[in-house]
Amino acid sequence: MLAIVQLSKESIIGAAVSILSEFGLSDMTMRRVAKQLNVAPGALYWHFKNKQELIDATSRHLLAPILGRNDEQRASISAQETCAEMRSLMMQTKDGAEVISAALSNQQLRQELESLISDSFKEPNEIGAFTLLHFVVGAVLTEQTQLQMQKFTAGAEDDTQENPADANFEERFNQGLEIILVGLDALGHIR
Repeated sequence: MLAIVQLSKESIIGAAVSILSEFGLSDMTMRRVAKQLNVAPGALYWHFKNKQELIDATSRHLLAPILGRNDEQRASISAQETCAEMRSLMMQTKDGAEVISAALSNQQLRQELESLISDSFKEPNEIGAFTLLHFVVGAVLTEQTQLQMQKFTAGAEDDTQENPADANFEERFNQGLEIILVGLDALGHIR
């Protein structure tokens, strides 16, 4: 018999983040979230219509430190700092980039993230913000996938040698970010 629990969006998101951290996105099902909360799966649907809505809300939770910035804070932080912090926030949770990537289908969230990046430019630049956002998500998605693969293959005999270029993801991320920012600066869009 399931216990009666006072559900809230926050408690559901908390359970989802807990499952993500331990097992990853593929295991973050509505059934598993409900089980973690000791409720019937149908109880979750009072708060979230479907898993996509839960993914969107979870993404907002993961990115809350940067999404919660006011206009003054946004204007004082460079695009490089915003992108680096976005990367760091995604890296804190297993499959963080996959969750954010899945949530980018939510136009409102995507526009908020692009606006967050664009606010550090001299003038609005939708393409620059779009490019930076998708670079960050794609780079972190690749990094997290490779790190998981290394974990799965650790100890397995493999004749291939480790690629030294894969050794420092953060350095490669910063170099890629710099290339994009230099290009945007050449176009006159960076402070």
